[in-house]
Amino acid sequence: MARDNPVSRRTALKVTGAAATTALLAGCSSGGNGNGNGNGNGDSEGPFTIESGTTIELKSLAQSWEGVAPSQIEGVENPDLSLTEGETYTIEWVENETGTHNLAVYDDSESAVAGPTEETSEAGASVEFEASSDTVEYVCEPHYSVGMTGNIELE
Repeated sequence: MARDNPVSRRTALKVTGAAATTALLAGCSSGGNGNGNGNGNGDSEGPFTIESGTTIELKSLAQSWEGVAPSQIEGVENPDLSLTEGETYTIEWVENETGTHNLAVYDDSESAVAGPTEETSEAGASVEFEASSDTVEYVCEPHYSVGMTGNIELE
């Protein structure tokens, strides 16, 4: 007897299982970093609006940044920043948990528009820049490929 539906129960289960596995591996169900907040970079909100002239302070972890100041980014991993176009900002690396790092501000072609600072294990480096269409993220160049970066958006 011929089947009306060419998809067997076994095939349907395989497809459903594959789709569920893909969603889990892609981080769709838990934010991609195990914290369950849905955005994959450790914060539950963002981007964080930063007043012009404010010094943005970051702590370097092994493979990510953590916000130190201003208070709205404190403890946030790789905080996304919302800056006012045409205004000047300073990002300062104030604390190092481990490793050798540097600090740079990148454009959309992954080229430094501010920095990079010297690679070192000693915190204290900073970059000053004007927020413009050329400023899209802040990075640690040696750890860029593993996600030591945060987005910069313009207001």
